[in-house]
Amino acid sequence: MDDKELKEMLEVHTQSIQGLVDNQLMLAAQVQVLQAALATVLLHHGDRATLLRSFKGYMKISKEGTPQLSRHMEALEGGMLALLGQDTEP
Repeated sequence: MDDKELKEMLEVHTQSIQGLVDNQLMLAAQVQVLQAALATVLLHHGDRATLLRSFKGYMKISKEGTPQLSRHMEALEGGMLALLGQDTEP
């Protein structure tokens, strides 16, 4: 492999990595907007106890379905449980 081919391959890999970084930033921004919208709805919902039970069930299914992500979901799940009023559940 000569220098020109190596530089071309490096450029392709650099563009691929930058594309992944851009996608990650876009996904993070989307998640932040969705979290804000969801928090707004949850804070004004009248039946948080039912929502809390449903959320716990869906989270269990999600963690079982994607065990490789389960550890990463823990902190986010904790924040959502707090929004849903887990500490005030009857």
